[in-house]
Amino acid sequence: MTPLISICIPTYNGARYLEACLNSVLNQTYKDIEILVVDDGSTDTTFEILERYAASDQRIRLVRNEHNLGLVGNWNHCIELAQGEWIKFVFQDDLISQTCLERLIAESKKGCSFIACKRGYLLDAETSENVQQFYFDNQILIDSIFPDSRWISAQEYCQLAVNRIGMNFIGEPTSVMLKKNVFEQYGLFNPNLIMSCDLEYWTRVAIHTGLIYVSENLATFRVHKGATSATNRSHRQYRMEVLDALIILHDIVYASNYAPLREAASSRQPPVDLLKKLSEQARGAKWLAVDAANREDNPDSTLIKEWDQVVIKYPHLAKLTSTTSSHQGNNLLDIWRDRLSRFF
Repeated sequence: MTPLISICIPTYNGARYLEACLNSVLNQTYKDIEILVVDDGSTDTTFEILERYAASDQRIRLVRNEHNLGLVGNWNHCIELAQGEWIKFVFQDDLISQTCLERLIAESKKGCSFIACKRGYLLDAETSENVQQFYFDNQILIDSIFPDSRWISAQEYCQLAVNRIGMNFIGEPTSVMLKKNVFEQYGLFNPNLIMSCDLEYWTRVAIHTGLIYVSENLATFRVHKGATSATNRSHRQYRMEVLDALIILHDIVYASNYAPLREAASSRQPPVDLLKKLSEQARGAKWLAVDAANREDNPDSTLIKEWDQVVIKYPHLAKLTSTTSSHQGNNLLDIWRDRLSRFF
């Protein structure tokens, strides 16, 4: 019998917190589930832990990829393999409350295909003050937008998104449940994004479907130094903070799925000029990379290589930056430097 919910757990070298994650999933009060775990070639004891759990509970379906697909590739592979009507991601570091699925499926009876809940945090002792403040500020933002459980229409979501382009005001995948046909209709997660693939997807879908927000804390997102987000902050700040934001804005301007958001922006008084925003951000991003490569003291060509890789896939960006003047570039460079320094 086909389960109503597929709990998807993409794993890669997650042995440290995996058992706590699996226990939170297995202890759900809602039982009509499959637990699909797709391992992306772990080299620690992750797969041994998964085999032990799978042997003791027939609801667990364990898959091991033949070759490493990467973060977003493995998320998308989970979706392709899932059998349930609903997809509920739970990441290997995270937890869900015992009644999480029961509460979310109860809300699904209102006829929406996108449901999100409030989430809490587990912060590693070594998490920096800046990163802690980032997550606390994000939750304050979400609480201010959704103080109570309620339905948010597609039109309302468009207006929220225009005000907060590139901001995640829903939460991580562990706090979201989507119907599988949403992925069939609006596509999979964007593999060109290294960090912001979730917030981009929430926007891409919710501007069409709306969503139900449940203000109960039903999920827990763990922040620790071994997480992908922490690794990207340490080693790929420019790619994560600058180029991911640029890719998202590019799709908002050009991709067909974003037509409702463009319409909402153009209907404002005065209209929001998304193309102008994209042009300005693209110039700033390019000049940040060029500046790093041309520094007299410790030049770094890594950023310009990452810029070039993104431009190959998004050629509009090359056209938008081809006429940037030195004066424009330096002004935008100062803006981006300030933004990065405040976060990192």
